Amino acid sequence: MEKRLLLAAGLSLAVLILGEMLIPKPPKPVPARPGAAVPTAAAASPGGAAPGTGTAPAETTASAAATAAIAPVSAAEERATTLENGVLKLTITNRGAVVSSAVLPKYLDEQNRPLELVRQLPAPAPRPLALDFPGRKDATAEIAGALFSVEKISDRAARFTFSDGKLEVRKEVRLGTGYLFDVSVSVVGPAYLLSVGSGLRNPTEKEVVNRYVMPATAVAATAGGGLDKVRAEKLDKDKRDLVWALPPKGFAGIEDNYFLAVLLPDRASQVRVAPVATDPAGKSPATLSAAVEGSGELAARAYFGPKDVEILESLHLGLERTVDFGWYGVLARPLLWLLKRTYGWVGNWGAAILLVTLAIRILLFPLMHKSYASMKKMQKLAPKMNAIKDKYKKAKTDAAQRNKMNQELMALYQAEGYNPMSGCLPILLQLPILVAFYNVLSRSIELRHAPFALWIKDLSAVDHTFVLLILMIVSMYVQQAMTPSTADPAQKRIFMAMPLLWGFFLKDMPSGLVLYWLFSNVLTILQQMLINKIVKDDEPPVAARASSRKPRLPQAKGAAR
Repeated sequence: MEKRLLLAAGLSLAVLILGEMLIPKPPKPVPARPGAAVPTAAAASPGGAAPGTGTAPAETTASAAATAAIAPVSAAEERATTLENGVLKLTITNRGAVVSSAVLPKYLDEQNRPLELVRQLPAPAPRPLALDFPGRKDATAEIAGALFSVEKISDRAARFTFSDGKLEVRKEVRLGTGYLFDVSVSVVGPAYLLSVGSGLRNPTEKEVVNRYVMPATAVAATAGGGLDKVRAEKLDKDKRDLVWALPPKGFAGIEDNYFLAVLLPDRASQVRVAPVATDPAGKSPATLSAAVEGSGELAARAYFGPKDVEILESLHLGLERTVDFGWYGVLARPLLWLLKRTYGWVGNWGAAILLVTLAIRILLFPLMHKSYASMKKMQKLAPKMNAIKDKYKKAKTDAAQRNKMNQELMALYQAEGYNPMSGCLPILLQLPILVAFYNVLSRSIELRHAPFALWIKDLSAVDHTFVLLILMIVSMYVQQAMTPSTADPAQKRIFMAMPLLWGFFLKDMPSGLVLYWLFSNVLTILQQMLINKIVKDDEPPVAARASSRKPRLPQAKGAAR
């Protein structure tokens, strides 16, 4: 009995072993990626679990992993995913996994709607995060129209995946607490270009006409610490793309006066800038697109937001350099700081401009006084100077005679204690401050949509009533009439045209600039009135001057009456 049992057990074991050896095993199920749509009849459960088990396989073989890397992955329908953090709202469509909308809730457009940064242009204009495969139009078109599988990780993060079995693309976007967010791209396939977008914002024709707007400009922090910039009309005219080398800590993207959209890749790369048509007929000016080159995996940070100096400086990424205050940036930044602090005190940007302008004029008053006094002195010397010049009028081509005339003029200046540079130097010292303040007012996002008073509803927009402009021109004429001058009649006629030229120059400028210029002129007029009074009080009376020139002789006693 025992032998039979042992024999039966042995035969049963042999059958089991032979069955294991001869009968092929069913293949192990491939775990699906989180959120990926698996194109099989029995869909896998979330997390990659096998159908009906509720648990994921403990491990996969190398061959299964290789199969998963090229397994087709896509979505069944188009859908939009929204990521937001209070200051930035990104809408990403799974068709191409591109940013279809980037809204800044704290800023408004001309229709008082939250500002849209993404330029709404028809295809093939690339949207932010679009991929282009140079030399592979088929791959570019396929990815642009592909429906990516979406996994929303949180309210601020999402992952997008697509694969056709040969080309696989993964993108992940993670928002922070501000305008900066992280982007990672992984491509199993050829090298690619990751787009920053085409143009910036959607300015209306009215906005372009009514506002001092810088058109969308490509900008890149290239090797050497400099900033390279180019406008669309330059590329459109040359009919070519532009390539810049980008260092490891560089950035590239698109800017205008007030806003910025850039990518900051984690390694050295190249930036390609190309012109983009804004309408099929070509009647509207072209804009441009910017894209960063990559291959395999690429990690980058992106900034889509305002060109606010304090915000950009707080990021420590060098983005504050895009706020270009010109040659006098070293003066412009303290002025902007002062303007912001004054606004915090008075609560009105127009009033802040007036108060800061007043402070500047008070600081410059000693220079103005010295310059005005010098011009007054020169005006008194004018007859003697003209006499010397008339003396040598016929010797214009005689170098020796001209040299002698200059020597006589210098001798006159020395005898009268007059320095010809004393009138020019104070004005030259004022210019850097005035130009710096001008640059602050024309580039500061704080003035965008900032009201002042009465009809001035936007200090960054043009005043089409032209009231400020007319008052500014009148104030320039009054100032000119009060300024001492030794100009001849021809020169005076030229000077009379200067206010009109300034009016023409400022007619399309923001009303904040015109307000500054008008108030500056008014303060200059008041300063000149004060200086006139000071100079007049300092001069001895006419009788005293006459007595000093011709002292009267005392009359002797007994003289005839």
